[in-house]
Amino acid sequence: MSIKKLFKSLWPTTIKRYHSPINGLIEIVMSFNKPKMMIGGMIQSGCGVQRIWNDGIKYLSENKAKVKQALIIGLGCGDCAFMLEKFYPGVKMIGVEIDEKVIEAAQCYFNLATIKNLKITINDAEVYVDKLLKQKNKPAFDSIIIDPYLGETMPEKFRTKKFLNQLTKILTHDGVVIYNHLFYGKFKKEAERFIKLIDSSFGKITLKRSGNNLLIYGWF
Repeated sequence: MSIKKLFKSLWPTTIKRYHSPINGLIEIVMSFNKPKMMIGGMIQSGCGVQRIWNDGIKYLSENKAKVKQALIIGLGCGDCAFMLEKFYPGVKMIGVEIDEKVIEAAQCYFNLATIKNLKITINDAEVYVDKLLKQKNKPAFDSIIIDPYLGETMPEKFRTKKFLNQLTKILTHDGVVIYNHLFYGKFKKEAERFIKLIDSSFGKITLKRSGNNLLIYGWF
């Protein structure tokens, strides 16, 4: 490879743009010959995001959590789903994503379609959870992962006492809810307030820091 081609492969280059009515501009950027998804200036997939979920799901495994059924709210590019598949082979997953453009990009550039036992639902997660609760035979998940960020913003409806109580109704005994929360600058105080709220809904909470993110575990 020539020096010119080498530097070109290292320099971040936008290779695809999607225009979404939900997230606005979605960019796929190649950097060091690997794709990253950018929304609102935030990296939504790539080495950093993969590391967060590798740490997070590995922590579940180390704590002997049994995960056979998982619900992922905010599927995105599927980084969490890939790690669930890695640490829990055979796990059955439902991934809820509100933005079909994100799914389109994830299937094209991030191998989302290769994940086994993953059912993808394009829907507002609040609506989807309401629908589950109305079913005669409600499903029960061993783990529910909450990561519905739109850029830097997590919709407030996913951080309410009502929503937390709804999650407990579709969680198995000894199940766990995992919130991925930004944890830098102004987001630290937001996370601290939310920890107090989630603590009032679950028997035990544990925390795990990964980079600029904080994973909050609510054990039922």
